[in-house]
Amino acid sequence: MASIASLTGTPTLGNVNQNAPFSFKASSSVRGDYGSKPGVSALQNPTLHNSVPEQMVNATARAPLFVRPFQQGFEKNYSEGDLLWVQRNDARQSANMNIVANLPVLNHQLRSAVDQEGNLKYDTIEKVENNWNYFGILNNDMDTGSKWQRLLNINVRGRARVARLWSPVSGRLRKGDQVWISFLKRTSPQISSGKTYQNPNGINEPMLEGQTFFEAVPTMDCCDDFKNAVLSIPIGIVSQVTLKKPVTTSQTKARYVTEACKLLERIEVLMRI
Repeated sequence: MASIASLTGTPTLGNVNQNAPFSFKASSSVRGDYGSKPGVSALQNPTLHNSVPEQMVNATARAPLFVRPFQQGFEKNYSEGDLLWVQRNDARQSANMNIVANLPVLNHQLRSAVDQEGNLKYDTIEKVENNWNYFGILNNDMDTGSKWQRLLNINVRGRARVARLWSPVSGRLRKGDQVWISFLKRTSPQISSGKTYQNPNGINEPMLEGQTFFEAVPTMDCCDDFKNAVLSIPIGIVSQVTLKKPVTTSQTKARYVTEACKLLERIEVLMRI
């Protein structure tokens, strides 16, 4: 049996196990900063290496999306955290360009798009599903130098920052909450002539009296809108949330005006998990 004296001595460096796969390898030294802009060879030989034995987590998948411009320039105001849909059945669509709508533009299309006979184009939820696919959450613009077109980098799986469009019926938004986009059938109120609503650019457009249309609404499973929806799409699970609670009127306006959506704080969600 080992004596107490044999167990005492100089403390070790704390290396529990230096054998694979438990060892953590790093470079012997970290060189100084580059004196100027690093070249290709320097970037291919980093000064610090790190490896871990466990599997990497919180991986995020992103996909590029080349956006076709709208006649009214709706796409120019898209920003980080916007929910994006892609139009499926566009006869003009090429292999590289897509008609992409954020939440305000989608709601504008559902309310204003008409067919060749002048009737509302999306008068059934099946037509909405057949024409629009939910794609993901905008991360950043990959082609900031272009004035005429946008190449967007879209989060399609994993962690993503999104506008705080959701609020529970009571209490605050918390980690672990499931957030959705639900489609509800709406009817314009019986109004006098001259009543207007705002399009995604914040410009007033005439509102038709008694018009029935579909609307995409941010919902949670505690809300009446979620229970009354004809279709609901899961967006993700809340993983990080801001402390400041947004004003309800600001969240409502963000469904229709892109600039109002841009002003909302961003939260973090886990998508398609």
